Amino acid sequence: MPRKERLRLEAFLEPVELEEEQVLLEPEKPIRSVIFIDSAVACTVQQMTNGDTIETGLIGLEGLAGFQLWLGAETTPTKVIVQVAGRARRMSAHHFKREVIKTASPLNRLIALYTHAFLSMTSITAACNRLHTVEERLCRWLKMTHSRVGRDEFYLRQKFIADMLGVHRPTVSHAAHHLQEAGLIKYSRGHMKILDPHGLAAGACECRQTIAAQMDKIFNRSWREAARDVR
Repeated sequence: MPRKERLRLEAFLEPVELEEEQVLLEPEKPIRSVIFIDSAVACTVQQMTNGDTIETGLIGLEGLAGFQLWLGAETTPTKVIVQVAGRARRMSAHHFKREVIKTASPLNRLIALYTHAFLSMTSITAACNRLHTVEERLCRWLKMTHSRVGRDEFYLRQKFIADMLGVHRPTVSHAAHHLQEAGLIKYSRGHMKILDPHGLAAGACECRQTIAAQMDKIFNRSWREAARDVR
């Protein structure tokens, strides 16, 4: 965005600290604000009637939670929760509609491109959950998370990982053990340390790169580099 527009919108953004597993959006509840994420990671989660859950998308510094408002929806059927704690900026739904949607803000084009990329992510993730191994999916998930938080160490409960991947905890434990043996990660009591991010990328399925390529199209260059410049 042009610097002038960024400064104009700054007046409507409230800095917030997001905590692990904090719920940002509840299914079918009014979306009261949008969250522009800086150093945290959030995820969209689909929950079945029997309580089973699975992650359908990630949101980091490249995007925002609550973009459904931009599409004209007041609610969403998915839950959005914080995966990794960090900083963000919050804009009320009222201000978002008035200062972004109902104006000629350049942010509208970026949100349109991001929405397309995010919807592509959810469809790719659905295919990935069906077709690829747990180890490939875990590599993809951890590398995508690592790219968004911008640091090598963060907190992740094993049960949370299992819920996101739609598998049981012993399955996650087994897969994580293999990644540790390969020297890609170190994981103990919820503390995740990425030892070899390039190795994680190599061990991930093709879906990681496909999703990243869709995000790159938003800015016509690396989404992570561009998002850092914007924030």
